[in-house]
Amino acid sequence: MGTDVSASTSAVHRYFEISLFMLLTVGFLALASTGQLDILSLVVVTAALVTKALRYRRHREPELTPAVVTGLTWFYFVFYLVDFFLLSDSFLVATTHLVLFIAVVKLFSARSNRDYLWLALIGFMEILAAATLTVGTTFLIFFFLFLVFGTSTFVSYEIKRGMETAQTAPLPAGSVVGRRMERSLLGTSITVAVATLLLASLFFFTLPRVTAGYMSAYGFQPEQLSGFTNEVSLGDIGSIKRNPTVVMRVRVLEGDPQQLEGLRWRGVALDGFAGDRWFTTFRYARRRLRPVGNQFSIPLRGLRDFPLNRSLPRQSVRYRVLLEPISTGTLFAAAVPHEIQGRFRSIWIDTNGSLSYSQAGYGQVAYDVISNVSRPTPEVLRAAATEYPKTITHPHLGLPPVDPRVADLGGQLTALYDNPYDKARELERYFRTQFGYTLDLPQQPVDDPIAHFLFVRREGHCEYFASAMTIMLRTQGIPARMVNGFLTGEYNDVGENYIVRAQDAHTWVEVYFPGVGWVDFDPTPPDPNPRTRSWWTMATFYLDAFDLWWDEWVINYDFFRQVQLARGLRDSLREAREKRHWFREKRREATAAIHRFGDWIIEKPYSAPLGVGLLAGILLLWRGRQISHWVRARWVLRAGRGRGLSAAEATLAYERLLALLRRNGYRKQPTQTPLEFASSLPPAGLATTVGEFTQMYNQVRFGRGSGAGARLLELLRRVQDWKPPA
Repeated sequence: MGTDVSASTSAVHRYFEISLFMLLTVGFLALASTGQLDILSLVVVTAALVTKALRYRRHREPELTPAVVTGLTWFYFVFYLVDFFLLSDSFLVATTHLVLFIAVVKLFSARSNRDYLWLALIGFMEILAAATLTVGTTFLIFFFLFLVFGTSTFVSYEIKRGMETAQTAPLPAGSVVGRRMERSLLGTSITVAVATLLLASLFFFTLPRVTAGYMSAYGFQPEQLSGFTNEVSLGDIGSIKRNPTVVMRVRVLEGDPQQLEGLRWRGVALDGFAGDRWFTTFRYARRRLRPVGNQFSIPLRGLRDFPLNRSLPRQSVRYRVLLEPISTGTLFAAAVPHEIQGRFRSIWIDTNGSLSYSQAGYGQVAYDVISNVSRPTPEVLRAAATEYPKTITHPHLGLPPVDPRVADLGGQLTALYDNPYDKARELERYFRTQFGYTLDLPQQPVDDPIAHFLFVRREGHCEYFASAMTIMLRTQGIPARMVNGFLTGEYNDVGENYIVRAQDAHTWVEVYFPGVGWVDFDPTPPDPNPRTRSWWTMATFYLDAFDLWWDEWVINYDFFRQVQLARGLRDSLREAREKRHWFREKRREATAAIHRFGDWIIEKPYSAPLGVGLLAGILLLWRGRQISHWVRARWVLRAGRGRGLSAAEATLAYERLLALLRRNGYRKQPTQTPLEFASSLPPAGLATTVGEFTQMYNQVRFGRGSGAGARLLELLRRVQDWKPPA
């Protein structure tokens, strides 16, 4: 007797509906994970998906009629114009809202195969919009799920359409055969998705790369960071020091990562001060630097007066910086950068040595830097001249009207020193030991922030310390300027890279020494609440290491990285070939040596006995007494001769006893004495035998003279023959 199964309740149709629904859901979740959707869109679409899932479970029919769909479509056509020009003010955001609207309407009105294809297309548009709005590693997870459900959807769609045209009865949903077919479809979809990813990865890394970034301006929302422009007000850096957002990651390519420990990532140097703000005096005096040849390399040597002394040692380190999208075009580098490599058409350098590029805010920026991290010695700095060129004194000794107490304090603190280096060190020591560090500053502005900081509040964050020290140095005729950048950051042991966050933003001072250049000083006291590591920190290091790999080799994988990968693969193959030849040669040498030794043994018959005798002599000299005791005890236990056992032989017998007891499940604890262990044995007969054995063993082991060995061996055989009760 057959059963009448309609197409809408068949196993294939149900599987197709669920697969298509999951395709839409994954696309929406990928879009929601970008963080770019407004709260209203999140709530409405989530509610629609949950409602539709419950109705699918109850096998409900589509809710919206074609007439209602037509009315809603005309309404949203007008709303889209309002959304684009007034509400969202963005093509991408307004279009994303349109895609979500179509998804919800089609989800509640789909009846035909044409409607189902529209829903699949909408799911693809959702994942495409998510790819435009994010570069995070979570997108990889959703993309893989999208591949699985996309494959599953189109395979089941073709089966469904073929069964509708065939003259065969459909498989009922929930039957054994139907469930088996659903599992087969899901397994096939996962296999195809994995194979597609592997094949796509091969094409991704081998096909020639072209970095255009046509939609970067839509997709990336730069982090708004103050303090890295040509004009900075006091407090701008302090406003971002509570922000834990990752700004950049740095990984050492050549050199020791510890060489970067304690260094700062230099960003913007400012030489002019107007009482409450710093600025660049010659803000338009910039030079454009272009790559040299086809090496993507921009040399910086000789462009900055830091350092000029050729006698200084050079300690070079090569590192890669992955800079997140931020609202500034500043490039950050440590110490003295000599060369920058990256996909820059050009970069700019100003009179203060600040580096910048023109594509700020349009995606992550990856570049390599070679820096000299050596530092001049105090002896060299003390011996530096005090005659400064006009190009240095004009911008770096300028002062606005300053409270006279500032200059008096600077003179009092540096009166005992006769060179700029010791004066700068004394001011640095004064601020680090006599002032406090805090981010909680009063919101009410004051007329003279520097004087108020020095003589009233006496606590603040890095900008106030650096500003006060710079002004005090200038009052003493020492050229100085303020620099904004970041501290080294937190070292990730897993990814072997430094994680630099917005809260690592920092300000310090650079002082000029003729013949040497600009040398940095940091007057800010240490933070009284430093960050501590926990188990959660170590867990996040693994995620951050994967993020670094994803950003470096997927998001920022371009022709420059492709050339590096090809060169690295070539060098690895060459090194492997050389190692293979080396191992082969060593194996040949070892084989030849063994053959020569064998020939020598054959030619000289007395050599083998001589070698064995020499080895035996060494063993006898090294462990002769222990070996003789062990051999005699083994002979005693095996032969049964036990008239008068020594302490060593009794110990061997006791160890044999413990081994026999362990086989029966009785194990002596390290904290138990032999008698305590014997009394703890539950079987009465076994406890009596072991107890007597233990007493005799103690007498022989710790007493004087030898004991009755025959009785000990007899008791040992009783334990050996003992069987646990059934």
